[in-house]
Amino acid sequence: MSGVMNFVWKLFGWILPLLILGAAAAAFVLLGSQKPPARRVPESPSAVAVRTTPLQHIDRRIEIDVDGVVVPLREVTLAAEVPGRIRRKSEACRAGQSVKAGDVLFEIDPRDYQLEVQRLEGEVRQAALNIEEIDEELAQNVISTDLSRRQVDLARREVSRLDSLKANRIITETEHERALRDELTAINSLTILQGQKRVLSKRQSRLTEARALAATMLERASLDLSRTQVVAPIDGIVVDDKVEQDSFVAKGTPLVMLEDTSALEVKTSLRMDELSQVWGGQPAGVDTLGAHDLPDVPARVVFTLGGRSYEWDGILSRQEGRGLDEKTRTLPCRVLVKKPANVKAIDRYGATMADLPPEAPRSLLRGMFVDVLLQVDVPQPLVAVPQEAVRPSGEMFVMRGGILVIVRARPFHSGGGLIAFAEQESGLLPTDRIVTSQLSNPREGMPLVEADP
Repeated sequence: MSGVMNFVWKLFGWILPLLILGAAAAAFVLLGSQKPPARRVPESPSAVAVRTTPLQHIDRRIEIDVDGVVVPLREVTLAAEVPGRIRRKSEACRAGQSVKAGDVLFEIDPRDYQLEVQRLEGEVRQAALNIEEIDEELAQNVISTDLSRRQVDLARREVSRLDSLKANRIITETEHERALRDELTAINSLTILQGQKRVLSKRQSRLTEARALAATMLERASLDLSRTQVVAPIDGIVVDDKVEQDSFVAKGTPLVMLEDTSALEVKTSLRMDELSQVWGGQPAGVDTLGAHDLPDVPARVVFTLGGRSYEWDGILSRQEGRGLDEKTRTLPCRVLVKKPANVKAIDRYGATMADLPPEAPRSLLRGMFVDVLLQVDVPQPLVAVPQEAVRPSGEMFVMRGGILVIVRARPFHSGGGLIAFAEQESGLLPTDRIVTSQLSNPREGMPLVEADP
């Protein structure tokens, strides 16, 4: 009985795994026999609606926008040219006061210099009188010399006449010798007068030199006397007054510092790419600038105050220093504003206002932080796109013929919310529309359509 049971269990151990395998095979066959699902035919993609803007054409002038600070054109330090006590100081000679050219700022005690001028004027007059005396003596010498020369001629004729009489023994030897002595006396008198003339001529030259020296000393004394009044050489503002009334000053002591207000400069810097645009704005064939000169580029100097802009006309005048700044790699330059008081108010639409508002600055002032807009001519036409239309990668999305074209171009200039490109080198066409809206997963050739406004 037990043998039969063992046989049954062994048989069950073989049959059960086979049944399980058969069931699994049947299930696999049943599942694999299902029909595959019907394939979906992809629909053609629809056009993406985007916002676009047309290309902007720029005339052949761009504005390079740089920052700057107003600095004085020049500062003049006036010093005492003669020593003395400050007798008077002008009320206008105070820091911050305006002065005009020719205004007397200081007066040094002039009495010593007045006395010196009077003394030298006396010396000049005395020298002139001495020369007049010499002139009289020379005139008298000329007359005396002429008379003496005539006397010599008479004496010689007398000697010649007596020589013939002596040969005929008509006169005595004594009479002949007397005639010879008269001749020698006349010759000696003439010689003395001629010597006196030479001496008088030398005295005349010496006195003339003495008068010239006295006149030079008088001119120097008069100059020192005029220097006792310290006058303003320019129209300007007193920056610093260093001495007070009744102070004693030596020659060369600084008295006051003036700032020239007839013109001002704006200190700014240009990058090398901006500098190349300035150089490139010169007319073709014109090369009259030196190696370190800059062309006279017109500029607008703009100062913003309380949401309103004020403008002055300027001109790029020169570079400052010896070259590029080692830290910023820019070239320091100066913009000259010839008329700092000629200010124009600009409204929010960019138009010039007819009248200045009451709160407007009356002049360009030292230390103002301003914007400098250099108006540079370019030798080629430009096209511009909004700044937001250029992606961080430098790409532009262009709708051309209803499809997307990705353009990469090198910017020529940026400013005023626009980026400009050289028209011939940009790869842009006049009919292109620039995409300004964002695109998700942009692809070259994807269809585009103008979005509804």
